[in-house]
Amino acid sequence: MTKLLYTVATKKDGQFIQAIDAEKGNDFYCPICKEKLILRKSGNTGKGSKRPHFAHNNLTPNCTPESALHFSFKNLLFKEIDGKINLKLPINISWHCKYCNDNHKGNLLKKVTSVKLEHNLKVCQPDLTLLDNDNKTIAVFEVVVTHKPEQEVLNYYKENNIILIQINLTSHKDIELLEEKISNPDLVDICFNPKCKTCGNYKLKSQMKIIDGECWRCKNTMKIASTFKSYMNSSPKYFSNQEIEFARSKGVLLKVHYSSTMECKYLANTCRNCGSFVGDFHIISEYITPAEYGEIPSESYDIGFHCQHCDILLLKN
Repeated sequence: MTKLLYTVATKKDGQFIQAIDAEKGNDFYCPICKEKLILRKSGNTGKGSKRPHFAHNNLTPNCTPESALHFSFKNLLFKEIDGKINLKLPINISWHCKYCNDNHKGNLLKKVTSVKLEHNLKVCQPDLTLLDNDNKTIAVFEVVVTHKPEQEVLNYYKENNIILIQINLTSHKDIELLEEKISNPDLVDICFNPKCKTCGNYKLKSQMKIIDGECWRCKNTMKIASTFKSYMNSSPKYFSNQEIEFARSKGVLLKVHYSSTMECKYLANTCRNCGSFVGDFHIISEYITPAEYGEIPSESYDIGFHCQHCDILLLKN
């Protein structure tokens, strides 16, 4: 973390003001200890010059730039969200999901009718609490400068279906990027994917790739189907009935063949012209990998969800 400065103060009327917008000759106060602040604003720019900031005449114990940054940001965050709620405007956010490794987005205020600052939830007191029309807590904001929420608090949020939205602050510049920090939080502890009924984990999206390949024997055009699950490509041998139907709807011919290499029968991509099939040994090297590098035409389709946890257990067994 870079060395923090006091870059936000309050005016006589209690309104927050950033040092970059402040003018000398006015009175400014520390948002934490309420002591008078001095504006340090030279007008110089470039290497070695300090950005505009405030300074204490006499620093009060427990008043630090970190605490001032946290206090200022959460209050400005409250003001921004409360203003959007009153005007009935959306706040669109997006985040990378830690559960499904996908990107999600949505309107933060879809069901929110009010926001409270430091609302007491008995077990904890989050920086901001978002509530619905029944005064039920939907989500909370935790603004993190040095201390993340404790595990007990995280457990409480999860057990009560409260969405944790975390914003990490590393610099006084984060104040100027407030809208961007809201739109792209560092953590949103929810996944939009369904949960597995067997193990309770979030499912991942399943994709099927339809490849316009060439039959290894007769060289005629041949459609090849492959699914991508649990970080591995799968041949029709592992397709569900729904996936088989989808592949066939895209013009893929699937038939059961005997493989002398594997010494067993399994479902495989089949050439409509000569009846030859693509075995598990060749499907990745001859079709899937070239398709991923754009060497042969292909198209990917979202075909539902699968549970990575259960898939891995199935493969192990």
